[in-house]
Amino acid sequence: MSKRTATKPAAKRRRKRSHAVSNKWSTYQALDVAFLGIPEEFILEEMAIWSWSDTPHGDLWCDMSVTLEDVLKDVGLDAKERKFVWPDAGRLDLDKSVRRINQQHPEFPEDQITEFLVFWIRSLYVPEGCSDSQMEELERLTERWVADLGMAEN
Repeated sequence: MSKRTATKPAAKRRRKRSHAVSNKWSTYQALDVAFLGIPEEFILEEMAIWSWSDTPHGDLWCDMSVTLEDVLKDVGLDAKERKFVWPDAGRLDLDKSVRRINQQHPEFPEDQITEFLVFWIRSLYVPEGCSDSQMEELERLTERWVADLGMAEN
């Protein structure tokens, strides 16, 4: 019978904690490294996106979204002429539409209203009864409009 050699248990190591990094991040980092293989940059980006709504800008955007989606529910768009078609005010360009909304909702800054209207043009406005080719033309016109405004997505 061979003699077993006694081995000492490995010394426990204390984890160093960075004061700049939260304990929550340590958990995400551990999952990233140990199980998921997700790059650290991706985790940080996701955390920033999910915490954005807790910022003043994110909070304002959420309030604006709820309000302005309701305001815009009956508004049409003439992308060729770059006009919003208001049922009670006729055809208004972007600047006049921004001023109109700001008069009704002075708690929303004009630059944020502009940003929301561009988002609405690009992502939320979907006219009823359009064919695929009409939707493609609308998308082409709205992308050109947004690009000319200097607000194209990167």
